[in-house]
Amino acid sequence: MLDWLKSLTPETIIIFGALLSIFTMTIFTLIRLRRIASRVGEQEFYINESLLEIDGQPYINLTIINKAFSTNHINVVGVELRNISHPIEEKVVMIAPRSKHQTRFNLNDLKPIIFQSRKKYRPFKIYVENEIGLRKSMKPKVNNKFMKRQFKKLQKAERIEKKRLRYESGQYNFMERTGLIIGLLFRPFIKLKRHMALSTNKALRESEIRRMQKKEHDAIKYKLDQDEFELSEIRIREQAIKENRTRELELESLKKSKELEIETIKQQTREAEFLAAKADLEAINPEAVAKAELQKEKSEDAQDKKKKTKKTKSQSDQDEPVEEKAAEPIVETVDEPVETEPVLEEKPKKTRSKKKKVDVEQPPVDSTESPDSDESAKENTATELDSAEKPTE
Repeated sequence: MLDWLKSLTPETIIIFGALLSIFTMTIFTLIRLRRIASRVGEQEFYINESLLEIDGQPYINLTIINKAFSTNHINVVGVELRNISHPIEEKVVMIAPRSKHQTRFNLNDLKPIIFQSRKKYRPFKIYVENEIGLRKSMKPKVNNKFMKRQFKKLQKAERIEKKRLRYESGQYNFMERTGLIIGLLFRPFIKLKRHMALSTNKALRESEIRRMQKKEHDAIKYKLDQDEFELSEIRIREQAIKENRTRELELESLKKSKELEIETIKQQTREAEFLAAKADLEAINPEAVAKAELQKEKSEDAQDKKKKTKKTKSQSDQDEPVEEKAAEPIVETVDEPVETEPVLEEKPKKTRSKKKKVDVEQPPVDSTESPDSDESAKENTATELDSAEKPTE
């Protein structure tokens, strides 16, 4: 077989592959055409089921889907159990092409049909039949599970009721009689176990209550001890403050520290001022100051000469008594100075004369000079004013 396949030419393989693909496509097309023909020519429909709960009541909801392209008429909807059909709804319902129809039934109404067998649950089916007799049936899995649970609950309730009736009438079965005999034999042990359990629970409950009370008592006592400790601490502090006067000492120490800081700041400022004044004095140039003072003296001598010439001219013009008064010597008493009232003298009118402006270069006077230099400057200005106001003798 492998040798035959190996001996095939590529053209043969291509032809076989093309024929195979054509065959498969033909089969697929025929299947689709058959389905389309069945939908167009036949009345095809499907059934879907779901479980609903409305006002606490269970309902089975059926959805009938018409997939055909022609109108479908539904006549019967029913339940099928063990090949026995039980119609529930018998009416003609028209379903349009490619449309659906929904209907629902109460499961409590279906219980007499579904729960016919009391020993074992039998799953039921739902069938739908149209006008031409086409029947479709399906097994509702969701609703069968729900009905099976309901069937087990019903069986359990029936067993309990039967047991109650047997116990009331005294007609026990074998298993019940065996259980009663065994229970009678072991009844003292059961009562002892119950008594032990009750006494143990009672003792445990009492110990729990005592433990809770002790816990509350300990909490209150701890709070009381804590409050008493805080109160005693406050009292001790107040007594210590009253006796030792710690607060006054703290204020005094703070005051002394501030005074020390103030004194240190003053000392630092004095040292800074001294160093600044020393630097200013060291910065003075003696040669420039000497030249400025010499120039100033020359200008003062020239001004004195001019004033003397003007004074002599004015004295010659004045009357004789005025000259005598002006020439009288002033007697000064050094031992006992006598206070005399100042006498205002009439000064002669001075003739206006043009003065030559003399430019005098004065050295810059710093504000940080020593007090000796300030006093000498004041004395120089005073002598200049006296020489300008008083007439020369």
